[in-house]
Amino acid sequence: MKIRSLTALLISGLIFTNCILLPGEEKKFGMESILLGLGGGSLGNSSKLKPGATIDLNNDGIPDGILADSNGDGISDGINLNGNDFPSLVLLDTNGDGIPDAVDQNGDGVPDYYISVTDAGIIAITTGPNGSGNTVVLVDANKDGNPEGFDTDGDGTPNDTTIVQILNDVTVPTINLSPSSATSSSAIAVTIQCQDSVAPGMILYTLDGNTPSFSPKVGLTTNPPSKTISFSGDGNYTLKAMCRDLAGNLSTVSTGTYTIDSAAPSVSVSLSANYISNSAGAIASSTATWTSNKTGTYSIKEGSSSCNNGTEVDNGSVTSGVNKTFTRSAGSHFSAEGSKEYRICVTALGLTGSQTFQITRDDTAPTVTPTPGQGNFSTTTSVTLVCTDAGGSGCTKIVYALQSGSAPTNPAINGVSGSITSGTEYSTAISLSDANSNYLKYVARDVAGNVSSVTSGLYSVDTTVANITINSHPTYLNGTESVSVSWQSSKSGNYQLRVGGSSCSTGTPLSNGSGNLNVSGAVSSGGPDTTSTIANSAFSVESNTLRICVSNLVSNYGSNSFSLTKDTTAPNVSITSPTTGGPHTSGTTVTISCADTGGTGCKKTAYSTTGTDPSFSGGTACTISSGSEYTTAATLPNGSYTIKARSCDQAGNISSVSSFAVVVGPPSAPTISSATAGNSEVSIAFATVSGATRYKVYYSTSSGVTTSNSSVTGTSSPIVVTGLTNDTAYFFRLVAVHAGGESSLSAEVNKTPVNLPILHYCSIQWPSSLTVSSSGTTDVIYGRIYHAGVSDTPGADVRVVASVGYGPNNTNPITHPHLWTFTATTYNTQYGNDDEYYSAITAPSTAGTYRYVFRFSITGVASNTYCDLDGNGSNAGLSFSDAQMGTMTVN
Repeated sequence: MKIRSLTALLISGLIFTNCILLPGEEKKFGMESILLGLGGGSLGNSSKLKPGATIDLNNDGIPDGILADSNGDGISDGINLNGNDFPSLVLLDTNGDGIPDAVDQNGDGVPDYYISVTDAGIIAITTGPNGSGNTVVLVDANKDGNPEGFDTDGDGTPNDTTIVQILNDVTVPTINLSPSSATSSSAIAVTIQCQDSVAPGMILYTLDGNTPSFSPKVGLTTNPPSKTISFSGDGNYTLKAMCRDLAGNLSTVSTGTYTIDSAAPSVSVSLSANYISNSAGAIASSTATWTSNKTGTYSIKEGSSSCNNGTEVDNGSVTSGVNKTFTRSAGSHFSAEGSKEYRICVTALGLTGSQTFQITRDDTAPTVTPTPGQGNFSTTTSVTLVCTDAGGSGCTKIVYALQSGSAPTNPAINGVSGSITSGTEYSTAISLSDANSNYLKYVARDVAGNVSSVTSGLYSVDTTVANITINSHPTYLNGTESVSVSWQSSKSGNYQLRVGGSSCSTGTPLSNGSGNLNVSGAVSSGGPDTTSTIANSAFSVESNTLRICVSNLVSNYGSNSFSLTKDTTAPNVSITSPTTGGPHTSGTTVTISCADTGGTGCKKTAYSTTGTDPSFSGGTACTISSGSEYTTAATLPNGSYTIKARSCDQAGNISSVSSFAVVVGPPSAPTISSATAGNSEVSIAFATVSGATRYKVYYSTSSGVTTSNSSVTGTSSPIVVTGLTNDTAYFFRLVAVHAGGESSLSAEVNKTPVNLPILHYCSIQWPSSLTVSSSGTTDVIYGRIYHAGVSDTPGADVRVVASVGYGPNNTNPITHPHLWTFTATTYNTQYGNDDEYYSAITAPSTAGTYRYVFRFSITGVASNTYCDLDGNGSNAGLSFSDAQMGTMTVN
């Protein structure tokens, strides 16, 4: 082992440096003088033993060790023989003079031998101090380097064999701290003890938390076997220590912790509730959770002024930082409402600290005061709730429920937890809904968990009154009809109709029944219209005021009214023009007047010209159910009439009928029954017209006769128009005349005056029908003529005038010659007694069906004769027929 070799070296050094002789050694070196030199040592050369000094242990002139100061006190406490930082041999300074003077062989702190330095500078080891006593000699009889012990009596044999035990020690030393840990309010002394079965060595310790180490050196050293360390001042301290024995065996590291706290214990308390109650549903108890910052004992006292008085209600031990609980209930620990103070006293390290807390029993529920109180309000309103608590714990919250139209569910608060189970927590003034019945409920809770009873209030708020709109009503009333009023309200509410008065609190209120309907009741906002019916008897003759009143929620009224005039007298009606029955000229007007003595005035006049009585319906509406409304002088149509008139006044009273017969305008148009042509004249025959005093024939050589044409007047049929030009077609129309003027023109007729007969015979020879394109040229059309003394002579007779013509379908060229178009023809040949003529014609541009004929005349012999397919003329059995004309189809 390393330590063992160091020990051997040490022994060798002792032998040679201090001239210690081993037993059996020859004394040829002057042993006596050596021993004399060792005895009676001196401190004169004390510098030889100062830290850092070198020593020559084997007297060979070479230093073998260095004196060391391992604990830094300036005194050598060992000798380093192996070059490390720790002494191999323990030196003691027993007299405290700063010079080592003893050797501790077994590490028990007690000198085994003494060391001194002679005047000659030789280190001497003796059994007594200052070189006194016997010289100590180390014995190694067999010279094997393993000494047998120390010879302390000079007989050459070892009588102190401790060194042998040390050299053979393999047991690890132990290190003890006493106390190993401690907490105190004052200084703490700790003893470090190194223990070994043979010989403890140096102690190594640290105070800074580092782990001590011999190599490299960490910590402070001190001589064995013990060291006392003192800690002072508040704080936490850590001591770590280890040691080695003189054989070089190392102990483990031992750690001690120490706390000095000169402050009294500090107690902190937290209450689950400062206020408790013996009322059902409230906070029944309070638990104090408390801790101490120091471990110790505690006592809880009631009604104390310090930890030295009061009534103890709990005690025990407490661990620092560990919660303790203490519970008080309202029913078990309080006899009535009030407060109790408790003091927690904790004693640790001889010091006592305390903390007080108070618990109050409050069984009284809080009360809530609303501002304003319930009622009716016509301005915007909000409610402020104030909570007061006579029990002293104080209010925690108010909860309310607000609902319009009906009561809300009750607000509710859990007394223990304070949680709201129904309703809204009050924080600011509660705004009430306008035009509503606001049902408000509220409840409060105090800190002790007492919950008040639910209080209710009804707040009717309505800041506006109804706006009444009357959509229809009569202005006038007769003596029999009921009054019907259609109206709306802008607000819901109760309504009342009143007759007369100037407000909703005056006049006569109407009641439903006896002819009255919907004159009182409830109305909804915005419609539909309410139709109120009021019996006629509710109104007096002349002017009446009808008022509709609707109350809001706070009995303020909105209203609207109208005036109504009752009139029971019928009006008078008269026909003022014309004043005679006529006949009167066209354009004659009828004038009707109405007068009403009842005061409401005439509303409508109805008349008829058919002799039917005019009539009214609808009461004051004066709806004309028969006849026409008279508004101004009415022009009478031409004819004979019986005028009847009737008036209705504003109240619906109807007059009797006024009647007058009258004739207006000219007579009816006559009808020409026949027109007979003569020489330079035409005779017009007609049927007479009732009332006509004379007749007038208008005529012209052009169709479309008007009253601006020439005329001939007569008083009876026929009227002969003379002075006409023979062989010229004339057109005629007839009118009847009396004081009312001329009638309208009759249908037009035409006739040609002549002094010659018609042909004996003529006809359309071929074809009987044609088809031609519009504006195209037709096939050739052939016609034949026979007249004795003319056509039976061979060749064309220049006196014959022949033409072919066409006109619209369903027209006759004799009666409507102005609608027909004729084209001259060319002589063709003679067939027997007949002459034949031909020509093509140009078709009209308009497609359709047309008719065509031939026309012949013989100058000075025969007048115009129109010829059809089966012939016409003066010969027996011949006549012109519309059905026998030729047909032309134009495409």
